Amino acid sequence: MAQNGSVKKSRPNILVTKTPGTSKTTTSSALAEATQLRPIIVEDLVKEKNLHDGWDDQLDCYLINADLVFL
Repeated sequence: MAQNGSVKKSRPNILVTKTPGTSKTTTSSALAEATQLRPIIVEDLVKEKNLHDGWDDQLDCYLINADLVFL
């Protein structure tokens, strides 16, 4: 446990971002396989946990509420 009472991470977080439809999932899956890290697909998490502020028809994606995702 870290000094401030939080749990110290032993593995890094790698965040892959880009606009919808640009192969983030494919790239992240390859990276996870090469590094033995566990991928978390934020889009799936946002849908499952309702962590969004609605749908953007123009971009064809959810409007992610970062305050809810990164609590």
